[in-house]
Amino acid sequence: MSNRKKSAVALLCAIFAWSVPATPMAEETLFVNGVVWTGDPTQLRAEAVLVRDGRIHYVGTSEEATRRADNSARTMDLKGKMLIPGFVETHSHPAVAGLLNSKLQVIGTQTVADVQAALKAYADAHPDEKVLFGFGFPSALNTALNAAGVKGPYRGDLDAIVSDRPVMLIALDAHSAWVNSKALEVAGIAKDTPDPLPGVHYYQRDKNGDPTGWMVEGNAFWPLVPLFGIGSEEDFRAAFSDMLPNYSAMGITTVFDAGIPGGDTLLRNALKALTRMEREGQLSVRFRASSYLNGPTEEGADMARRVAQIRREFASDLIDLHTVKIPNDGTIEGETAAVLTPYAAGGSGAVLLSGEPFFQFLSALRKANLDAHIHAIGDRTLRVTLDAVAAARATVPESNSRVTVAHAMLAAPEDLHRLKSLDVMIQTTPHWAHDLSGTLALYSHLLDEQRGANVMLLKDVWDAAPLVAFGADYPATGLPFPQTSPLFGIEIGHTRLAPGAAEGTPLPPADQRMALEDMLMGYTVNGARQLRLEEEVGVIAPGKQADLVVIERDLFREPPHRIHAIQVDLTMLAGRIVFTRDGAGWQIGD
Repeated sequence: MSNRKKSAVALLCAIFAWSVPATPMAEETLFVNGVVWTGDPTQLRAEAVLVRDGRIHYVGTSEEATRRADNSARTMDLKGKMLIPGFVETHSHPAVAGLLNSKLQVIGTQTVADVQAALKAYADAHPDEKVLFGFGFPSALNTALNAAGVKGPYRGDLDAIVSDRPVMLIALDAHSAWVNSKALEVAGIAKDTPDPLPGVHYYQRDKNGDPTGWMVEGNAFWPLVPLFGIGSEEDFRAAFSDMLPNYSAMGITTVFDAGIPGGDTLLRNALKALTRMEREGQLSVRFRASSYLNGPTEEGADMARRVAQIRREFASDLIDLHTVKIPNDGTIEGETAAVLTPYAAGGSGAVLLSGEPFFQFLSALRKANLDAHIHAIGDRTLRVTLDAVAAARATVPESNSRVTVAHAMLAAPEDLHRLKSLDVMIQTTPHWAHDLSGTLALYSHLLDEQRGANVMLLKDVWDAAPLVAFGADYPATGLPFPQTSPLFGIEIGHTRLAPGAAEGTPLPPADQRMALEDMLMGYTVNGARQLRLEEEVGVIAPGKQADLVVIERDLFREPPHRIHAIQVDLTMLAGRIVFTRDGAGWQIGD
């Protein structure tokens, strides 16, 4: 491992204060004298849990659990701490994030000059890197005019720093990229190069038609990643080794990777790396992958066959793949989310799929019993999605395929009412339910004051949908990784205030604050169902896998503004302890 990567890992270790103990799965583990929130409506509270051979054997009183335990059981005295089901992260990008975090970081930059300074320092320090690959330039640059007189970052500003090596920077929201002239040359992108999907996924151009270096939406830039030699099996192994232990430190036992763009080669390389880790006993989470739709011309039947083949190759105890990720629009910040009422500056965004191609694609997934995970931030995107789902259900009425709409930041009331009848689940990110980095003013400017103040209607969505599950969408959340933990999300969804704010004005409308128990359900019970894991995890009940988390305090007795600061003390995956917090004071008996 390079000194730079060692430093990054050391920083994360310091932030989380984590350690992964070398403790094999005990035949029995006894948790006693605690506060147990089970997520099981038939027995929502308990004080003890007995784990046997990786599964939950008993839930109830400490006295009875102790009576049932063998003399050799490993005893964990909770001393009033709280035991909950393992968190289920229902939308994240650990594979991509791991790659991005290992390279040039420009997170926190505000101006072109800031990015240039970071690029120069990195380029000077890494003279042997053939491609300079980075992450985190601010989305605000997307709406500014550049030297070519059009919107978005400009290649010339990167050329001024590095002109002899390709430079590729991914935006903080991961929905656009900024490249220099050398990268365009190597990729063969010029004036006569057609856009992947004109007006939706495209290369921004100047008045002469030449690419400016700003690439809008994933199909315009993710295919370049393997072209530039990034994303080998070893790259992903290093990325996962750095990233996944930190999910365990957050109490996350299951991670859904919401798409590795760039084609099946990158997906296979990532799954190969995960398979090696599992064989070596180094995989600390359940990993649910998805296959990323890379363009509107892909046939659903072809996609279904490829997914089935990859699943046969890689499915295991901890790894599975039965979902297709459809990136059906962009972001509000980039004015690429498809909206029913135009943006203040004009334009309404665009969708990747709609009408007959969309419902035919979903019909193919239904025939194959595969799930769809559909990125839909704009209200128009939600509407065309529900229309396509309705048509697909009518065409293929018998299927166990599940449809999840991710984000749903804008939603028309008349469309919310359709969710239950169509059995469409919602996945969203509570971390966005406060005025994060001035988003209220930004959205009010880009949309209008009324719509800007009606983003992230968590309570309305919760009441309307058959199921709502939560996840952080890291790294597109726009937050440092430690702040994307479920405990941050639980607090923000509950208060609609910045984490740690004891008072203030909640993100409007204030009546969209969520009940604390519902927030916890969204991160456990509902997340398991979204990922077809409800028979195995998500609740603490006899027969379920022992995916368990100990937190240092009862979050129902904690002041709401302190929930984010509660520490995860221990994480167990299928009866195996994969994380303990330094200083938690555990006395682990055999």
